[in-house]
Amino acid sequence: MTVALTALITVLLVALLGVLGVVCTPRWRVEPFTNHITVKSSSTAIRAKNITTPQEGRYRTKETHIAVNLGGGKSVNAIVREPVGAPDGHAACLFLHGSGTGKSSEAYGDIAYAMASTGITTLVPDKRLDNYSMLSRDYESSANDYAQSLKILRAWPGVDASKTGIYAESEGTWIATVLTDEHPDLAFAILASSPVVSGRQLMAMSATNYLEAVGAPKAVTRIIPKLTSLSVQAVGPNYADFDAARYRKSMTMPLLIDYGTRDTAMPVEQGARLLTRAANAAGNRNVTVRYYYANHQIRTGSAQPAPGLPLESHYTHDLEDWVNAVAAGTDASGWATPMVAGAQPNQTLTAPTDTSPALVTSVGVIAGAIALCLLCALLAAIGALILLATGLIRGHRAKHDSRSDPQSDSSQSRTAGSARIPQLMFPRFTGSLRIALIVNTVLAAGVTCVFLAYLVTVIVDAISLTSNSTMLARNWHIVTALAWMAVVAFAWLLAELIVEAFQHRTGVNAAARNASHAKPGIQGSYGTASIGFGHAMLTVCVVLSAAVSLALLAFWGLFG
Repeated sequence: MTVALTALITVLLVALLGVLGVVCTPRWRVEPFTNHITVKSSSTAIRAKNITTPQEGRYRTKETHIAVNLGGGKSVNAIVREPVGAPDGHAACLFLHGSGTGKSSEAYGDIAYAMASTGITTLVPDKRLDNYSMLSRDYESSANDYAQSLKILRAWPGVDASKTGIYAESEGTWIATVLTDEHPDLAFAILASSPVVSGRQLMAMSATNYLEAVGAPKAVTRIIPKLTSLSVQAVGPNYADFDAARYRKSMTMPLLIDYGTRDTAMPVEQGARLLTRAANAAGNRNVTVRYYYANHQIRTGSAQPAPGLPLESHYTHDLEDWVNAVAAGTDASGWATPMVAGAQPNQTLTAPTDTSPALVTSVGVIAGAIALCLLCALLAAIGALILLATGLIRGHRAKHDSRSDPQSDSSQSRTAGSARIPQLMFPRFTGSLRIALIVNTVLAAGVTCVFLAYLVTVIVDAISLTSNSTMLARNWHIVTALAWMAVVAFAWLLAELIVEAFQHRTGVNAAARNASHAKPGIQGSYGTASIGFGHAMLTVCVVLSAAVSLALLAFWGLFG
């Protein structure tokens, strides 16, 4: 009866978990990118018609260290590099940092120095970090901070305020679009390795890219939409849904868009199209796009960013030629080189524009479910130890009382003792139910922890681009096998509980039957094997832990 019931419950559980997995799956997917850009020339050179721009080394440079007052008692250090002997009224460029720390003494030194040597004054401030963390970032506030540096740069001796623009990289390009929205009179904007879309949309694309690059199983990559669609308001980061679409409409000034074709974390073609389309919609046709065979930082030698890598050899020359040409008044029709050129990009996946969640909407729900599963398993284990210790203590006392009863003879004592000891020591769970409870407790906590450990391994491999597809596939099969074992074990536990309840209701007690196989003289009686409060609470903890564990596995798609 138990075997048949286990099989039936297993089938029902699989169907239920499969349905749960489907309703927890968002309708959107990370789709292949097909709207490719065809470059007009493989050369990244930028030249204006009838204009000759200064080349690197034309001017000696002077470096000045200053402090920028941000207000509210806050200030940051900054470095100004200016061309010595350049004519008054020359161009200037403010640099905005990407993600991370961003010391003025450590960032953009090579680019800022090269620009200064061609007659462009540059200012690189420290990045303010007291309001910047992994979970909390305010791009509007950061834009206000950079605006203070912009004021200083525009007023710097020899600089023409109307020829002052910005250079931003990666995360800094989000801040740059806020700054251009607040300062539409900026002379130009250079956006390098720009995410363009929101952080959530970018993460969906880049995470899928990373997982495919390291050979993660398809079942794992299908988890990405479920994970990236979850709200993170309760735990952060608070900038995941920054309204990038709103701010990119502010690109009304001459715009230079740069990407490295080896950068798999950014939408190198989709981003360029979105920025160009937004600029065109705002009436700006002066948009130049350049692609370099380089990484996210437009550096060569490695596909991944790393300290000490050299800039792509043409990069600073192209920046300087473009800035000086724009400062000289070059408009959309004044370029002698193509507007889109360089290495041929090949974006493989599309950053989704819709990342709406399905049934589960918050990462806090998932975190809470994991905590509940592990807590219930822990409580079950502690409860089992307490019940075991209590049973041993009661059994010891019963044995002692039966031996020291002066009112009974030895024969009566032996008979009474043999009858009372089982009633107090005999486990209230039958042998098979007891084993089912133990197995489910171990599997509930074990499979949950194993799956989380597997996800951590996948994430680490993806971040480091460690291709280990064989190991990932083998371990995924192990996780899947454990998940199916957990389903069968839970079905078995439910079947045991149903059979136990049926036998108790009909007066057939399994414990009493088992007691008949015990040592001679030991007997069980109906009622002594009934589930007490402590045993009932232990059972509830095990059932809840196993059920939540299976629900989590269904959410991640292990039964879909």
